[in-house]
Amino acid sequence: LKQTERKISLIKQILCHRCFGNGAEPGTKINECFSCRGSGQVQQVKRTVLGSYTTFAVCPECKGEGAKPEKYCNVCKGEGRLKGEEQINILIPAGIDNNQVIEIEGKGDIGKRGGKPGNLYARIFIKEHAVFLRKGDDLYMSQEINYSQAILGDEIDITLLEKTKIILTIPQGSESGKVLRISGKGIPHFGGFGRGDMYVELTIKTPKKISRRQKELLDQLRKEGL
Repeated sequence: LKQTERKISLIKQILCHRCFGNGAEPGTKINECFSCRGSGQVQQVKRTVLGSYTTFAVCPECKGEGAKPEKYCNVCKGEGRLKGEEQINILIPAGIDNNQVIEIEGKGDIGKRGGKPGNLYARIFIKEHAVFLRKGDDLYMSQEINYSQAILGDEIDITLLEKTKIILTIPQGSESGKVLRISGKGIPHFGGFGRGDMYVELTIKTPKKISRRQKELLDQLRKEGL
């Protein structure tokens, strides 16, 4: 219903705490790759019956990085990253629906040797509510009313999803199963303005026990054809 924040714990590739991502043992140098001269690519000459041609490939010595640590980090073995746990805050926007996916930029695995981190994709699952049923951005609920309220009409308090109350007018002569619409009291539209509607289905409550006075009054109503 409103924007909220959730903290999750995730096992992922995190920055190496010893080399801080450069892959080198602290106090040692990172040298330019001798094979590719820092370009990260090497030339390959291929010969065919039609002649020779040159292609470029990733340097096998430095894996395309153009540099190599003089001595690899003892913790991450030169990767600049390792498996670890990270606490991540996920901002969940208002109006999000069940099974939607949120993209959190830069919260995926840390790149190798200081490379750009990937993104995290979180799929949202919404718990069922005890009172309200969601269909799109509309909300549905059931409300019990007395027989007299159905016949004569009434005004009753309805508690909304955000715990506030509004007055719902029950029309005179309402039948069980009648659905009333309350405009703009549903779920906020995701990424937009406005809200869905709320639909209230009326259910006439039949008491299992009645007093002697109530029975007498009902007998009179029956004689009157009600």
